[in-house]
Amino acid sequence: MAKPLREPPPSSSVARLFDMGAAARAIATPAAEPNPPPSALPTPEAASDRPIRTSSPPVPQETPARQATGEQPTLKRELVLTPSADQAFGTLVELYRRTTGTRLTSSHVARAMLKAVAHCMDEIEREATRIGPLKLPANARGRELERERFEARIADAFAAGMRASAAFHHDDY
Repeated sequence: MAKPLREPPPSSSVARLFDMGAAARAIATPAAEPNPPPSALPTPEAASDRPIRTSSPPVPQETPARQATGEQPTLKRELVLTPSADQAFGTLVELYRRTTGTRLTSSHVARAMLKAVAHCMDEIEREATRIGPLKLPANARGRELERERFEARIADAFAAGMRASAAFHHDDY
């Protein structure tokens, strides 16, 4: 028999990140997966036997970058930006809002950017190999200049890969 809990389980959203059952329910489509009976739900003891996945799921390689997928956006990512990076991204989003005349979101712009990146991936990889091995700078205070130089080298290679790529044509969708 399981031991009684000394403290109530945390109810924060961070604690729910590690709940595999909640994660499965969050990404399940209602028509594809009916609610299982309570006896079929994993018990806390069974959940502790399973390894916790700490890396992102692999990206499927079957779908060409220029092929429409009709996917529903469901994956959330968190980025930690510098004030200047946040300003650049905000300016980019505002630029597309103004020029398209729509109330698009940051997610629309990020997905569009990543679609362009996927299209250019071969050239980006070629330029990235030219950087060579780098040492990841420490994240401690006072190391901002090292981090900026590190990220600038990646940005240079990224921009070169984007420039070297063939044009992206939306007619393919």
